[in-house]
Amino acid sequence: MTLGAGWGMAVLVLDFVLLAYFLYVGIVNRHIWILGLVALQVVFLPLFEFVWLPHGFEVTPTLYIDTLSVVLCLIISIIGSLICVYAIGYMRAHEAHLKLEKTKQHWFFFFMILFLGAMNGLVFSNNLLWLFLFWELTTLVCYQLIRHDETPEAITNALRALWMTMLGGVAIVAAMIFSYFYAGTLSIQELLTQGPTAAMVLLPLALLCFAGFTKSAQVPWQSWLLGAMVAPTPVSALLHSSTMVKAGVYLVVRLAPGFDGTVLSTIVAVFGAFVFMVTAIIAISQTNAKRLLAYSTIGNLGLIFCLAGINTPLAITASIALIIFHAISKGLLFLCVGTVDQHIWSREIEGMEGLVGRYPVVTWITIAGIISMLLMPFGVLISKWAGLEAASAFPSLWSIIIVALIVLGSAASVVFWMKWLGRLLARLPSTESVRPEKMGFYRYSVLFILIAAAVVLSVAIAPVVAGLINPAVSELGYAGGLFDTANWYLRSGLGFFAPWPLAVLVGAIMVGAAVFIKPRKEQIKPAYMCGENVELSTPKFRAVADEETELETGGYYLPNLFGEKRWNPWVNGAGIGIMVLLFVLVLVL
Repeated sequence: MTLGAGWGMAVLVLDFVLLAYFLYVGIVNRHIWILGLVALQVVFLPLFEFVWLPHGFEVTPTLYIDTLSVVLCLIISIIGSLICVYAIGYMRAHEAHLKLEKTKQHWFFFFMILFLGAMNGLVFSNNLLWLFLFWELTTLVCYQLIRHDETPEAITNALRALWMTMLGGVAIVAAMIFSYFYAGTLSIQELLTQGPTAAMVLLPLALLCFAGFTKSAQVPWQSWLLGAMVAPTPVSALLHSSTMVKAGVYLVVRLAPGFDGTVLSTIVAVFGAFVFMVTAIIAISQTNAKRLLAYSTIGNLGLIFCLAGINTPLAITASIALIIFHAISKGLLFLCVGTVDQHIWSREIEGMEGLVGRYPVVTWITIAGIISMLLMPFGVLISKWAGLEAASAFPSLWSIIIVALIVLGSAASVVFWMKWLGRLLARLPSTESVRPEKMGFYRYSVLFILIAAAVVLSVAIAPVVAGLINPAVSELGYAGGLFDTANWYLRSGLGFFAPWPLAVLVGAIMVGAAVFIKPRKEQIKPAYMCGENVELSTPKFRAVADEETELETGGYYLPNLFGEKRWNPWVNGAGIGIMVLLFVLVLVL
């Protein structure tokens, strides 16, 4: 789709409006990084637009619509809209808790909807100038939503998110300049058809990948996404599931055919696997549920980058599938945490101990969401299985290292998910019946829709692959090596996965356990608590001098072994080193 010159002028004007606002933010907050990054864009963008770029230069098509962009549009529009619906009830309770005299919901929902619009514009953009506008627009909206509550912590974290994601904007400006001078185009599709015949043609692709890494909060820029957890939970859900961080992985998957078989492809694969492993290990030490989910998101995005770097048809298939299923499950889990937070006013995992006995509906939905992230027959696990198979067949000496990193990251993921599950399910034996809690129509409906989508699409993953993912992979230019989806099975060259028989088996086991395994009242025994229990259903025991003592339990988070203070210095250093190595090798080889 090609648009007229008037639209190009509108994009140019909006670019400078955005830069003017970023400059204002930098001046007001005296933020040297923001001011420096704005200065680079203010100097080079006008120079490129008005001096180097010929008058009347056009990019055709301006917008490029294929199956991959449609898949992202569906994720953004459907999941993003559900999160906005959920936010109606959430923000009412949020503002009541903060005791605000004047509501700010109109601004909140304005930026939420703008976020969805900007993301849709981003995934359809073929013109790098348009891509830059929507890229920076998501940066602006992210900044506004993180600082929404206007606490000192929120403002500090919003500024960090702003300057770190603006690094990607600078990289896109540099990519435009190199793409025009060395490839003669600002069209993403034309850039991909050039082929990496020279370092200066591969350089724009490397710069765009760098922009993707910053937007998706890969190390060493993960701190902006972790800091964003201070925002209202619908913002966290939107950032992690359908917008912002998905922009980075989308861009790199889109560009993957252009750097296939190059050193850039290998570095992206190793870097992504490294991020997947280290963030899963650090997540073991997290006691805050939102931060744990944030580390999980960063790691899964790293795995998607890894698959884009492996750059085989099976790997790209697995990356698109993981984008879809991760968006559903992670959006669901963030909304569950938001609901729990407004029930117990805590995001601490230890505070959720025995939650199944107090708020059974949201707890079981949370448990289902956790299971959808790591167990069969859910799509996230199937995507990781396909990715691991693709990594094992990666035609490189790096294959063993990539497989080892993915296996270690997957093992660590099981640890932190199971620890959380244990806290949710832990409760004393009781003969009292558990009653469903009231959450309101909006919350119930959105949570049930998302968990239903996770289940239904996982069972029907073969039609999803056949109807959406395989066509997307073929349109990207990959031939052969795709899944065979006959009989709703997934078959590749090395094996097959049977989603719906596994779903039937797991469902039968769960239903059978619920129906037939019901302990009688006389079978329920009190838990031993280092003394005589006060009551069967009360977490108290009689200790010294027959004094009633409250039972205290806790989990192991091992901060000295897996904590951020121990790991972040060398992890961030390794991330910076890999980025430097990426550009050195792209320019030299």
